[in-house]
Amino acid sequence: MRFSWIAISALLLFSGCAQKGAFDLFKMDETHERAVEQLRTGSIVLSLETKAIFSSLYLNKTDPIKYNEGENFIVSVYFEKDDRTNKVRELESNGYTVSLNGKKATLIEPLDDKDPKRSFMPIQNAWNRYYFIRFNSDLNSSLSLRLENNQTGKVVLKYQK
Repeated sequence: MRFSWIAISALLLFSGCAQKGAFDLFKMDETHERAVEQLRTGSIVLSLETKAIFSSLYLNKTDPIKYNEGENFIVSVYFEKDDRTNKVRELESNGYTVSLNGKKATLIEPLDDKDPKRSFMPIQNAWNRYYFIRFNSDLNSSLSLRLENNQTGKVVLKYQK
């Protein structure tokens, strides 16, 4: 009985000390919440081997004030056999093409590690390559962003406007 009073007293004493809980570490601002909602990921697999991992973020819904012209995406791509010695960080140099509803991009801009646009992307790691991609405005309410390689296959990520 004496032990239980000591245990209860200690429990009450220490439970009052905590100012923040573990869930306070996971609070996000509104833009970051929208970015997590808009993140899509898929992979190209051939013969049980992952050839590419493709993640994209639809910026028009993430930050509609800043990205309101055209269809804007930030994508991260992991290539199985990526030549990191190649200074040109282009999708085409790895044999891949990106299209939106069958149309080619008007701008593909490689993003370096310190580019502020990368802060929108919830996935950050050293082995992915990051790009800002813009397409002309599309009137369809559904968007299909496709990463394709004639030798390994394709992956399609779907969005709603």
